[in-house]
This record gives sequence, C-alpha cells and structure tokens, in this order.
Amino acid sequence: MSLYSAFYSSLSGLSTNANALNVIGNNLSNINTVGFKGSATTFRDIFSTSLGGISTQGNGNPIQFGLGVQVNGVSQDFSQSSFQSTGNALDMAIQGNGFFTLQTVDGRQVFSRAGNFTRNNNGFLVASDGSNVMGWNRDPITGNVNTSASLAPIRIDAGTTASAFATQNIRLGINLNSAAAIGDTLTTPIQAYDSQGNPQNIIVTYTKTGANTWNYAASVAAPATIGSGATGTLTFSPSGNLTSPATNPVFGGINWGNGTSTQNITWDVLNPDGSPNLTQFSAASSTTSTFQDGYGAGTLRDLSVDQNGIISGTFTNGQVIALAQVALATFNNDNGLVQTGNNHWGQSLASGSPTIGLANQGGRGGVLGSNLELSNVDMAGEFTKLILSQRGYQANSRVVTTTDQLLQETLNLKQ
Repeated sequence: MSLYSAFYSSLSGLSTNANALNVIGNNLSNINTVGFKGSATTFRDIFSTSLGGISTQGNGNPIQFGLGVQVNGVSQDFSQSSFQSTGNALDMAIQGNGFFTLQTVDGRQVFSRAGNFTRNNNGFLVASDGSNVMGWNRDPITGNVNTSASLAPIRIDAGTTASAFATQNIRLGINLNSAAAIGDTLTTPIQAYDSQGNPQNIIVTYTKTGANTWNYAASVAAPATIGSGATGTLTFSPSGNLTSPATNPVFGGINWGNGTSTQNITWDVLNPDGSPNLTQFSAASSTTSTFQDGYGAGTLRDLSVDQNGIISGTFTNGQVIALAQVALATFNNDNGLVQTGNNHWGQSLASGSPTIGLANQGGRGGVLGSNLELSNVDMAGEFTKLILSQRGYQANSRVVTTTDQLLQETLNLKQ
C-alpha cells in the first residue's frame, strides 16, 4: 500500500478532530445562552481495503487497512438544565419535555427552550428576536381561555380591565347586647357595588323591641330606594342563638337611582352549614366583621405564570383572571430538529410533526414562571473533550510529518 494512503488517513483525522473542536467551541461560546443545548461529535471509520489484492491470511482471517475517519454525527443533548430565578413574571422555563411554540416575523413556525419573553408595543408576548409566543387567549365574551381553539399569538394588553360585579350577598358578624334596654339601637353600614361597579352604602339598623327580640331595617340614601325585604324581626333563644328568620332575608328591588340595574342582595344571617352570623349575648352591641361579594372595575396590576402555563393578571380590584395560556410542543425525535439560530429549532422529516398541547399533559413538562432554563453545557466535560480532540489533532499531524519524512527518504534513493 502506498505511503500516500497514510497521508490521506491522517488528513481525515485532522479534519474530523477540527470539526470536533468546532462543536466544542460552539458549546463553550454558548455557555451563558438561555435554553441552549450542547452537542457532541461522534466518529466512524472509513471503509478498509486489502493489501495488494490479497484479502486473507493463511488462516482465512482478512487483511485490511483502514482509510481514515469521518464524522459519524453531531447530536444534541436535550437533558434538563438548571434554572435561574429572575423576578420577571414573563420569564418562563420548561421543567421536563417540550418546547415553546413560536411564530417568526416571516410567519414560520419554530420551537424554543428559551423563555426570556417580553411584551412588545402592541401587547404581544414575544421572544428576544421578536417571534410571537403562541398559545390561547382569553375569550372576551365568555371570560375563559379556550384551549380548544386554534393557536394564536398571545396578547396581554396593559389596558386590560376586570369588569365590575354587582353585589349579590352581604354578611355581617353582629352581637346584639342581651342586656340592652328596649328601644336601644345599633347601626351598621356596609358597602356594596352596583352593576357599574360604583360603591354604594346600605345601612342596617337594629332596634330592641323585647326580650330576645330585635327589629331590623335596611335603608339606602336618596335617590336610591329598596323595594322589599328591607324590614323584619330577629328572634333569639334564651341561650343567645338566632332562631329566626330561618332563611336569609333578601333586600329586593334596590334602585340606586343612577341608571344601573335593579339589584337584589341576600343578607346571609345564616351560613351554608346553618350556623348563624348574629348572636345575642350580654356584651356590648358591636359589628365584628363585614363581607360582600361585589367589586368595582379594576385595571391590570401584576402578571404571574403557573405550572400549566396559564398567564394570570392581578387587578386593582383584587381579582385574579386567567388571560392566556402558552402552548408546548413535543416531538418523537428531538435530535431530528434542525437548528435555525436565535435559540430556535425547526421540524424536519427526522423529527416528525410536533404534538402541540397543554403543559403537564401528554408527556409535556410544566412551566416555571419567573425562571429561565440555563445552558446545559458542562464546562469541565467540554474541556476534557477539548484536550482529547487536541491530542487527536496533534497525533494525526505527527503521522503527516512522519509520512512526509519517509517520502523524502524515498526520493533520496536516486541520489
């Protein structure tokens, strides 16, 4: 076999080790890239040839010479990396399998593990390169996030408001003094909300009319009026427990006189388990607690993301409302994905089509809000590979040098 074969075998070794160094360099350069997945190079030998047409030894074993090495593959390591807490509500990390589904500015569907998201000037949730984060938005009619609908760019408008809710129930924790004289009163105001979210006051006055008996009267300030159920009698047992009414009174037909809807408000003197909220003991008449279930309109104050990828808004009226939900995608073969830059992967025939759905379902992982997944490159491991590739390159260069010296000696034979 010619010495030139040794040249080409060692040259293939130089080339493949140089490619391995390129992969290592790319890994180390992305050691701080959010969501980056490191790669590893594997080699394979090039087919061998026999010596001078003799293919076997006397014992039948083959006589073969290798012709060098080539890159067998560059595979990515999609193992889970560690997380960094950022304090930014819209930063997200995937704990487990899956990719965020994005749509680039030119309309391509791509996938990413990097969840450093922000809102653009139109309120759309976008990745660092401007790609839209895909998922499902809150339906303004039903008020729910419909995950059965088609994927759409997630949009969270800073001007989003939470609608007002008219008060339907009020609850007062009251003790009426059993030692009070007939004619003594207690007045308790409670704030309620009308159908437009305006705060309104209802005043309930309790007047002792006899032993274990009190009258109550609910009133509102003019021009508001109460149509029915505004007055009644409270009766207590000798031990101070409420015995009547047996059902919760309703202040019916409240007209606030401001163009809002007529309102019925239930006064919960009894809890769902039948226990009373009113007592009559020998202690000063007092109001210990008040509750009502209405609220005014609110503006968006804060955002949060839960493990299901639901983006919720906290509003100034105290309401927490689901505004959107991010979609996650999984593939049969992650290593078949094509890197397209900008922390993106694209699908290929090798990866198969994406299966897109909800976090924590169908083998997809959960979402950690206010966190980012760090690069999974192991610096110590990469430096070890770097040394091995460097030695491989050096060894092959020595073969080239030695072969060159042998060829020089051959040329010197004619002298």
